[in-house]
Parts: sequence; structure tokens; C-alpha cells
Amino acid sequence: MKKALTTATLLCLAAMAAMAQPRGGPQGQQPVQPPRPAQPPANAQPAPADINLIIEQLQKAVLSTNADLGKLRIERWKTDGNQKDQFQKMADSIQRNVTYAVPGLIEDVESSHGSVSATFKLYHNMTIVYEYLSSLTDAAGAMGKRDEYESLAKDAEALDAARQNLSTYIEQTATQIESRRRAPAAPTEAAPRESDAEANQKLPKGVHIVTEKNGVRRIVVDSEHQRKPVKSTKKKTSKPAKAAKTAKPTPSPSPSPK
Repeated sequence: MKKALTTATLLCLAAMAAMAQPRGGPQGQQPVQPPRPAQPPANAQPAPADINLIIEQLQKAVLSTNADLGKLRIERWKTDGNQKDQFQKMADSIQRNVTYAVPGLIEDVESSHGSVSATFKLYHNMTIVYEYLSSLTDAAGAMGKRDEYESLAKDAEALDAARQNLSTYIEQTATQIESRRRAPAAPTEAAPRESDAEANQKLPKGVHIVTEKNGVRRIVVDSEHQRKPVKSTKKKTSKPAKAAKTAKPTPSPSPSPK
């Protein structure tokens, strides 16, 4: 009886093992490789950065940062009073910047349609804000509560992402401007060549243009006009007539005395 049970158990295990094996024979036992992501071509250009989307991303990060800074309880951090004052001043400085400076810089970028100079000012300011926020985040992780650190860490990551996108936009825009300046000017179409008849109308009499078979033009001067002396336009002035000589009167003989 035990032998029959053992045989039945072996048969059940063999059936379960056969059902667990993948179909298709030995080839089905090979591990399936995950599909490889399509690699972009080597000469593919990065997608152009959209300044409007970057501004929207930055505004969300700034609002979240301002709200989380207001929730900090730096007075409860595990440090002395002097450091608490320094960290509180740092938090207040960041809040003033994101509340008053950042909106004006964003407005300059939008009104200038994303000019490089206005965008660079915004990028420079956000770099300073990010550096101060990173220092405050490290302090919160060492002295504050965990939730304070985690919220500030997310804000710093969001600000850094927006800052990097601003940098990409500035680089792409500056490259486009330089490419347009270095591009050669498009050749202008040549003016239509006037005919010989039209050209001869503009020349003086006796001089005309002749186009030879090879397309070369030359100027011809008629021989008659070349030999003909040029008349002087100076008017001749008539000499004044000489005054007629007046005959001297002959003296009459004086009467002799009687």
C-alpha cells in the first residue's frame, strides 16, 4: 500500500513539474530578454526647450518652496540660539526673493519673448536661491524634523530641475543666434541686362554699343564724328570800329591890312 502511495506521489510531482515547464521545448526554457530601448541616432539634435513650459515649472516650484519655508519651526531645531537666528534669516531671505524678485524677473522674460539677457538674469537669481535652499535643507536634515527636511529636499530638487532647463534654453537660443550671424548671405538675383538699343539711347551721338557673338560688349565710335572737329562754343566778339579820321580844317588866309 505504501509503495502504491509513493508511486502516486511521484506521478503527481512529475505532472506538476511538466505543467510548470514553459511550452516550446528547450528553446522555451531560455530567459526572455527585455526589449532594448531605442537608441537615438548619434547626430540627433535635442528637442528645443520651451520657455513657457519652463516658466510654468519654475512658478510651481517657487510656490511650493515659499509654502514649505513658512512651515519651518527653526526655533525648535537642536542647535544654539546664534545658529537658529542665522538659519531663520536665511529662510526669510529666500522667501523675500521668491515673493518679490522672481515674479518681476519672470515678467521680464515673458515681455521680451524669452530674450537671452532677461532669461540669464532669471537663471542667475535662481542659482543663488537654489544654493541657499540647499544649505538650509542640509541644516533641516541635521537639526530639524524629518518632514521639514523631506519637503525642502523636494523643493530644492524642483528648483534645480527648472534652473537646468533655463540653462539649456539659454544655450540653445545663443547657438541659434550665432548660427544666423555666421550664415552666408543669400545671393541676390542679377538685374536683367538691358539691350543694345536701350543702352545706345543713353549714349551721345556717334557712340554706340555692339554685342559680339561671344557676348562681349564693346563701344564703337563713328569715324565721321571722330574726325569732325569740335566747334568751339565761345562766341566771337566783334572788334570796335576804328573812329574815322577827321580832316583838319585849313586855315583861311587872314585879310591883309589896307
